[in-house]
Order: sequence, then C-alpha cells, then structure tokens
Amino acid sequence: MPKSTSKYQVPLQLFALSYYYPPANNPRALQVSRLLKHLDASTLLVCGDDYASDDRLDQNQRAAEDFLRGCLRVRFKQHFWKRISARAAYQFGVHLWEKSPDRYVDWKPTVLRAVDEYTKQTSYKPDLMVTFGSPMSDHLIGLSLKQRFQVPWVAHFSDPWIENPFKNYNSLTKRINVGLEKKVMSSADLVVFTSQETSDLVMAKYPEVIRSKARVLPHAFESDAYRPLLKASRSETVVRYLGDLYLQRSPAPLFRALKNIWSSEPALLAGVRFEFIGSITSLKLSETGYSEIPAGLVTFRSTVDYQTSLSLMSDSDGLLVIDAPASTSVFLPSKLIDYIGARQPIIGITPRGTAWKLIEELGGWVADPSNGPEIEQTLRSFIAFLKAKKGSANTNWGYPEVQQRYEADQVALQFHRIMDELVSPDSTRDS
Repeated sequence: MPKSTSKYQVPLQLFALSYYYPPANNPRALQVSRLLKHLDASTLLVCGDDYASDDRLDQNQRAAEDFLRGCLRVRFKQHFWKRISARAAYQFGVHLWEKSPDRYVDWKPTVLRAVDEYTKQTSYKPDLMVTFGSPMSDHLIGLSLKQRFQVPWVAHFSDPWIENPFKNYNSLTKRINVGLEKKVMSSADLVVFTSQETSDLVMAKYPEVIRSKARVLPHAFESDAYRPLLKASRSETVVRYLGDLYLQRSPAPLFRALKNIWSSEPALLAGVRFEFIGSITSLKLSETGYSEIPAGLVTFRSTVDYQTSLSLMSDSDGLLVIDAPASTSVFLPSKLIDYIGARQPIIGITPRGTAWKLIEELGGWVADPSNGPEIEQTLRSFIAFLKAKKGSANTNWGYPEVQQRYEADQVALQFHRIMDELVSPDSTRDS
C-alpha cells in the first residue's frame, strides 16, 4: 500500500525509537512497524537486537526494514550485578530493578553510544523524534536524545504507565515511576495514547499545560494483508481467539457459560468449536473449568506467525476477545484491531471501556467478564447469529465507516497531523 501524499518540500527526517520491532512477533513490534511503513517520512529507527528468550520471532517480517532510511539494531544486555540482585530480590518480593521502570533501562547507554557514533559518521540530524513505549525505558532514552538532537519529541504510549493495573508497583517503585513519568510528560512536546480513555486516565493527575499535549492515535490494520476466506466449504462453526492467555486474562468465564448452555440447550452448541491460538503456559487449565465442558468444544493450538494469524481470523466464523476483569478497561487491544480487518463477527468478554465501546460500535456482542448470566445470554445470541449466517453470500461483517477509521493509511494521516503540529510542512530542510 503506498504511503500518504507528502506535504513537505523534502522528506521529513524522522528518528524513531522502539525496543520492539520485527522480527519480534509481538503486538508492539507489529504496530510500530505498520505505522512507520505508512508514513511519508525518511525514518531512521533504533530497535533491539537481542530479544529475551521468551520473545517469539517471526522471520517473515524481515521486510519491515525495507521502507526505512536506516535501522540500527542495538543489543540489550543487562548488567550482571543487576541480574544477580534481581534474582535475590524476587525471593523477598522486591522487584526494584525490573520496575524502575523496567528491565530495559540498561539498554539506554548502549543506544546513546550507537546514536552518537551514527550521527558523527553521517552528520545526521532529524526534524522530529518519536519514542514508543512500552517498554517505558524507551521514553527515558528519549529524554536524553531530545537534549542531543534539540528537535520536537512525540512520546507514544501503547499502555498506561503508572495506572497500568498489571504492573503491581509497591510504594517504592510507584514513587520512582511517578517521578520518571512526570519527567517524560514535561519534556515531550506531544504525548500520544491509543485510546481517549487511556489519555483521560493518565493525564488527569497533571496540570492543563501537560494535559494539552495529549493526542489519541489508535492501532491500525492493513486490508491487503488478509488472505481470501476458506470457510465456505466448512460445515463446522468455528470461533477463534488469537493471543496469549494467563491468570488475569482467563477463559474461565467463557467455559462456565459454555457448561451452562450445554446443560440447558446442547443443540445450540452442536457443530460449534472454540479454538484458542497462542500461549497458555502461565495458565492452569485445571482451574478454568475446562474439564467440565464437552470434549472437542474447545481446542488449543500453539502460537503462529503473524500472517498465519490473519488468515485464521479471516477463516473464522466468529472472533473472540477476552480481557481481565475490571471496573473499567482503558486498553485498546491491538488484536481487536486486527480482528476488525478480518471483517468477521466479534464477541468480547471485556469490562466496560475502550474495547467494549468499539465492539458495540461495530455491531458486535459484549459481556462483562464478572457477569456470568450476561456472558451466557450474549454467547447464546452470538452463536445463534453465526449459525444463521453460515453459508451466507455476504462474507463481510461490521460497519464500514467504523472499520475505515482503523485502516493503516488513515491512521498514518492522523499521525501526520500530529507531526504537522510540531514541524511545519512548508519548512525547508536538508535531505
């Protein structure tokens, strides 16, 4: 897909920093790559080159460097003494090095040396810089690079920092991170979040001068990345969940609902299969109620590469979102945006908030993970719809006007408007 039409006399020189980038096979890497691909800019990217053993690689994503001006892959190596002290600290429930703000803080000096060497060799000077967190250490590197480059800085957040409920800060690490976040918010020229709810939550504690920096930019999908559908020849109704499951994001509420439906209306589940694709290594299936539902109703598959995941979405009869219980959720799952691109019916077991609103906007089905009767009723309606739709000539689902907002070229145009606030399109720069 071509990049958006340029407004600039010469290409905008963009410096981007993201620890995660393909071939890392995780949502952050893929979303950063997609945004940079569709920008009309000459982008120099600095990213990681020594991913942890638990990070998955997708060698099919190597082309993610092709549209960049350059890519500096900088190896991360944590100090030996920190690794040893972290292990000891974990035994006593102290996670200082891993949460100040995260283990990647030790990447900073290596990145700064690599950038200094590159700029000396090439006389490189960007017009604008953007850092992508998480990890939030990327933004701490941004603090130093802003001083070096003396150019406008956009700090992009995929998740909240202090208010992230999955971080489990103690009093000490929370105090440290409050100070770090404040430094970033004060120094960045604009701050970007993936949902309005996240922006409102994070920025509420700041004065207007900082709140005014906030902008919203959602995740994106590429329509031409989805392969043709294959499901027309399949009699079975398949609902797929793609992504990892763990203690907080558990399928237990779904399994309880399926058990109740099977007990009262087994015919509704005849010919239906729920398929989970992803890692479940940190989840104890024995504690989810999996053994209490009929054999074959739910199956599990291991993680697949990204292109295969898009094909599986398109080949589904329905797609499933599961989020952790909460009073309100501000998270916009990137997998939900991928689901939108597949144009298949979506059901979300998710708290009220960002994902709930979006699924409703699309015309989908939603239920709170803490409300068993609501899940059961919603699930019945969803399955009945899928069965009635089976074999229909109309294979696309969802409201096009909502889907178009998340097309990669449209999201890139939104980011161009953000950049235009800081760099005038009429300015003349060196190529």
